[in-house]
Amino acid sequence: MKAFRFGASVIAVGIALLQTAPVMAQATTGQAEGAGPASADEIVVTALRRNDSLSKAPVAISAVSGAQLTSQGVTQAKDLTNVLPNVENSVAGFAIRGVSSADFLPKGDPATAFNVNGVYIARPAEQQLAMFDVDRVEVLRGPQGTLYGRNATAGVVNVISVQPTDRFEGNFSAEYGNWNTVRLNGAINAPLSENVALRLAGTFNRHDGYTKTRDGTRALDDQNNFGLRGSLKFNLGASTDFVLTADYAKQDEAGPAFIAASRAVAQNDDHSLRYALPGIDNHYFLEAGGISGELNSDLGFAKLTYVGSYRKSKLDVLNTKNDATLTSQSDRAYSLHRHDQTTQEVRLSSNAGGPFQWVAGAYYFHEYETYQDYLNLCCFFNALFAYDQYVRATTYAGFGNATYSLTNNLRLTGGLRWTHDTKERIGKAPAFFYGAPQLPLNQLPATNNTSLFVGQPINSIAYYPGGGAPASKLTWKAQIEGDLSRDVIAYAKVETGYKAGGFNDGVATAANPIVYQPELITDYEAGVKGTVLDGRLYFSLNLFHYDYKNHQVSAVSPFGGATTFNAPAKVTGAELEGWIKPARNTRISYSVAVLDTKYGHFFPGALTGNTTTDFVDQPLDVSPKFSARVALNQDIPLASGARISGNVAVKYSSSYKVTDYIPSGGAIVRYNQKEYTRTEVSLGYFAPGDAYYIQAFGRNLENKRRLGVVELGGFTLSEPSQYGVRAGVKF
Repeated sequence: MKAFRFGASVIAVGIALLQTAPVMAQATTGQAEGAGPASADEIVVTALRRNDSLSKAPVAISAVSGAQLTSQGVTQAKDLTNVLPNVENSVAGFAIRGVSSADFLPKGDPATAFNVNGVYIARPAEQQLAMFDVDRVEVLRGPQGTLYGRNATAGVVNVISVQPTDRFEGNFSAEYGNWNTVRLNGAINAPLSENVALRLAGTFNRHDGYTKTRDGTRALDDQNNFGLRGSLKFNLGASTDFVLTADYAKQDEAGPAFIAASRAVAQNDDHSLRYALPGIDNHYFLEAGGISGELNSDLGFAKLTYVGSYRKSKLDVLNTKNDATLTSQSDRAYSLHRHDQTTQEVRLSSNAGGPFQWVAGAYYFHEYETYQDYLNLCCFFNALFAYDQYVRATTYAGFGNATYSLTNNLRLTGGLRWTHDTKERIGKAPAFFYGAPQLPLNQLPATNNTSLFVGQPINSIAYYPGGGAPASKLTWKAQIEGDLSRDVIAYAKVETGYKAGGFNDGVATAANPIVYQPELITDYEAGVKGTVLDGRLYFSLNLFHYDYKNHQVSAVSPFGGATTFNAPAKVTGAELEGWIKPARNTRISYSVAVLDTKYGHFFPGALTGNTTTDFVDQPLDVSPKFSARVALNQDIPLASGARISGNVAVKYSSSYKVTDYIPSGGAIVRYNQKEYTRTEVSLGYFAPGDAYYIQAFGRNLENKRRLGVVELGGFTLSEPSQYGVRAGVKF
């Protein structure tokens, strides 16, 4: 009932605002007509499957240009949390407005849909590959159940790379910093003929490990990756073009360090592991690549778009899960994953003009992943777990979205999407408890080698003979929007989101595959956005409330096996972001987010026999009640046409909770990430026309490492302070 009243109020406020549109438009006509275009500051976004200026897109969206990403040190998707409102990293992908996922295995899915050039990237590991030659990143906050469908209950991240053009041009940049950081980025664009253009881009990133091990093995939290991408654009006629893209990326690193929770939370100066794997270096090896094609054709009455792709990856990980003092053993995990996926999408959208605008399409997704995971728990349970399984998932969807203009200033939008998911898991998960002999320190299990444990005591073994987790869901959207002036719009909407279900561990049968249910969100939201003061101020204000059903929370029982609960929750909040230009060469960007998240009645301690501890009214993980960021950019023009450019940015976040649902001692523990600030600075010289530049920078000047992923009583931590110099040239 509260949700209904809130939703009704949101829509009523929206209608009231829209009814004032003619008056406001008349009152601001003189100002609007005299306003110059904000093209230098405006970003065109395509998140709604059409071209919109950022200030006119009727949705909660942030967009960052490629130049801004470089200046702010964003080299991987996880760095986006430093520059965007209400976006944090989580175990599996991102947490947006407190909505996240903790099931990073293929039997589950992230809560944020991550797309690169229109291709959905299913696995969280691949989402963290290097970002380079990026035109822009668009982040939609809130469920996007109509245009994006499954696994977009938190929102959507769209990464759009620079496309080939008919000009010969290129760029190159290099960076050196503390921790022996080296970053190289380059791109070259060349027309091969009148109708064919080629663009090649690449990146290389490395730095020493932030976290040394006391036994002298390879330092952890390092970086060593590279990526390559090639794109060919074919003009197939006056109204048709086709872009073919191939990419390859590789990470060969020691991987993340898991710091003992007591020291990680205390933020003391000793972040080094006491022991890693004596005599064995941890490693994190990821190799991924794919090919995609996008066809766009103007058919006259509508525009046809087709996007198809195939991708595959290999992930090989060996890491320590805690920093126990034993020199002979440590809790450690070995994982070997092989993944491939195929996506196909076709859309038909109306051309501009007329009161009725629409888009309709169909979508297909298929993924297949084999994985062998070995978890050696020496120090608390004296146990060993092994998984040898594969997961196959398929999605079919059809969708439509339409907008009708009731008047020149008032529009109604409605959308529907039907999704059908199937998912199956086949394999085995033997668990060897209490007294099971440990693997020799210098011996790793071979691929698919559960036979290694033949003859050892087995307390339980679960087989997964198949059986499915099918689900079908109709998601929908209803929205009213209108123009308060030529440059300001308001909107109110109700939209639903859906995230596929998955599998729990246990003794499964084909008739009882032990599934957890899909999660569902109904989003009641209203917003107002636009530019005022002759285009010198851009603002976007959003109010939202979620009815959150079956929130998927993953935990591990001390007796073995992963379980994902379906918990009820509520999310309410407000966001304000934008920029102001008080002077010609001065720009101040700002964002403020207020968030209130609460569990309903939820008893995660049931895994350990605790049926009395209720999380009711406790906040969801990684959901600070208040966060804000302000950034100042000041340019000083020089007589030569060059400029000096300086940037200062400060982010503040209130405290939030991080829960260890994979505990070392058996009891689920909630930890508190303290409030923090993060400051970034840069100062550079840019030649006339930005033909070349040199820039000094510093990031995380406070040198505070925030809590990250927690497992078995150990935390990963964010990066320490970084400083250095970068230079670049374009031609």
